Amino acid sequence: MPAGLAPIGLAGLFRRRGETQAVRAAEAAGVPFTLSTGGLCSIEEVAQVATKPFWFQLYVMRDRGFVAELIERARAARCGALVLTVDLAVPGSRYRDQRSGMMGGFGLAGRLSLALDTLRHAGWVWDVAIRGRPLVFGTIAPKLPAARSLPDFVDFVGRNFDPSVTWKDVEWIRSLWGGPLIVKGVLDADDARAAVQAGAQAIVVSNHGGRQLDSVPSAIAALPAIVDAVGGRTEVLFDGGVRSGLDVFKALALGAKAALLGRAWVFALAALGEPGVTRVLGTVRKELQVALALSGIPSVAAIGRDALVNPP
Repeated sequence: MPAGLAPIGLAGLFRRRGETQAVRAAEAAGVPFTLSTGGLCSIEEVAQVATKPFWFQLYVMRDRGFVAELIERARAARCGALVLTVDLAVPGSRYRDQRSGMMGGFGLAGRLSLALDTLRHAGWVWDVAIRGRPLVFGTIAPKLPAARSLPDFVDFVGRNFDPSVTWKDVEWIRSLWGGPLIVKGVLDADDARAAVQAGAQAIVVSNHGGRQLDSVPSAIAALPAIVDAVGGRTEVLFDGGVRSGLDVFKALALGAKAALLGRAWVFALAALGEPGVTRVLGTVRKELQVALALSGIPSVAAIGRDALVNPP
């Protein structure tokens, strides 16, 4: 199936050791799983569960020595690809998360709101808060030894993620890694060309789920121009708003080689754990098969822009 699981930070908060449950479901479905830098399960913990190479998502931090260490740990864990995310140089203005108390801000009212919400979910408290320990920030835990809350993680992002990153840094990461490098967070054709020039084997057209910058173009709107710019020189993947097999079909019709699921798999993880992720992947596969059949298209490889009524 031309789909995979996109990196979701803090997925281990949705279900006990959530990243390990998700990687098992992805392997069973034959699709790649991408572990987030901000996952609650470390690279090493996921590697102990995985039987096949998984992907690791990386952010560029001010401490380049730590970045090099993460790359080496990904290599030791037999990760199949490095997914370098370039659209979170600084955190977006996520006021809803602040109002809820999840990301800090809004003082006592936010903390009380979060505490009351936690008390209303006894099942989550038992499954995650008690049985899912240790609730640390997995791979980057050595950098946050005293972290005890999500605001601590947000503070870490603000202090450590590097907004001065250039394409030279991408070339440096490429030289250290040596394996397949995927650049995620591209919405501009010129940036796509620059990523290819810097050594990316693939790019992911993505706007970070629309959570970074208000009014940013949708990823699906940016996809055709990027495919036209670099599709012959590198693989183009798609991420953003994929909720069904029909969404995968549309992304493939516009030139993507595969689509990544984000919220879809983590919602399923929250609801049912590993069986939920298995179920959503099965549903997406069936929906894609139905879309192919009803469009009169014999295979995924045969999907083209002419499959859409009004292609961009």
